[in-house]
Amino acid sequence: MNGVPEVRPARGVGPRAAPGQPAKVAHVVLSLNVGGLERVVLRLLERTARDRFAPVVCALHEPGALAEELARLDVPLVVLARRPGLDPGLPVRLSAWLRREGIRLVHTHNPGPHLYGALAAGLARAASLPGGGGPRVIHTKHGRNYPKQRRKVLVNRLAAALTDRVVAVSDDARAVALEVERVAPAKVVTILNGVDTDVFRPGDAGAARARLGVPASGYHVGCVARLSPEKDHATLLAAFARLREMRPDAHLSLIGDGPLRPALEQQAARLGLGGAVTFTGTRGDVAELLPAFDVFALASLTEGISLTLIEAAAAGVPIVATRVGGNPEILEEGETGLLVAPGAPETLAAALEAVAVREDRAAMGMRGRARVVERFGVDRMVRAYEDLYAEVLGG
Repeated sequence: MNGVPEVRPARGVGPRAAPGQPAKVAHVVLSLNVGGLERVVLRLLERTARDRFAPVVCALHEPGALAEELARLDVPLVVLARRPGLDPGLPVRLSAWLRREGIRLVHTHNPGPHLYGALAAGLARAASLPGGGGPRVIHTKHGRNYPKQRRKVLVNRLAAALTDRVVAVSDDARAVALEVERVAPAKVVTILNGVDTDVFRPGDAGAARARLGVPASGYHVGCVARLSPEKDHATLLAAFARLREMRPDAHLSLIGDGPLRPALEQQAARLGLGGAVTFTGTRGDVAELLPAFDVFALASLTEGISLTLIEAAAAGVPIVATRVGGNPEILEEGETGLLVAPGAPETLAAALEAVAVREDRAAMGMRGRARVVERFGVDRMVRAYEDLYAEVLGG
């Protein structure tokens, strides 16, 4: 693509919005492939008040599988070709686009877009006429972002120095921003991820199992997550094999796809799980499938705050998850689910069995839904971002 913007570029009017016109907000991402971060961005785009803010998406790598939703949302998309490795020319190209399109606020997602977006906004401000202002920067810290890798911490620290606000999606992410990356406390804001509790809600388990193509009876364990190393499906499969020794009628559904799928399918075969595990691939009907599960299991090694856990809780499904990142902020231990140490299949299997025998299993799920409705509603999230946009833009 030679660094040339492509796909429906937005039309701008200059460094400041005309009186009465909504402020242009550029969401800078790597792509809109399937993932929790990307779905949060789409919900923001869907619900942001268009009379106040005019969103546009700038992808630094490729459009991604979810980009087709932008047409339905009437949100422009531009793709800038990031060269492999560090691309020192990208901030210059991105800055020129920001100025040409009259972007007033840059909202970055993920460390790479944060660095490039913050540098580009700084260049755009420096190039503005005296008194002309320039784009401000908000970054959402969707995960923990490698707190043990010193070089990446330093890069995040540099980007944060050029940023007006850093949004942490959990108290854990906030602690990393403050204690590891040393972001100024006045810059850090916590906004919890939100889901639509009218879409993700309890439903007919039998219909959901039929839709999923799994047995109508038995103890059904489900997981929705990308099949990648940080989600540690290998530990989940090992735990499920132990669970099957206690509950031969147990079934596991893994919704999602990713680079580890062949290895995980081979592991399931080696463990003799045969037809007891269903790999569904990526599904666009997760909300309709969640009621099929008796328990939702997540074995992640790291998390920011898991959107799939919030969605499962909203659907009234009890949860067993690892005690990492923001997961403990979603669950009430013993009340809505159980937390276990990562990388421990025996402990995970025991927790799955413990949920199976709980007489109040259905009530656990409903308590989890009530917690999501109270703390993790999508409208609450969107209003918080809109208030932050207005604050940073000075009105």
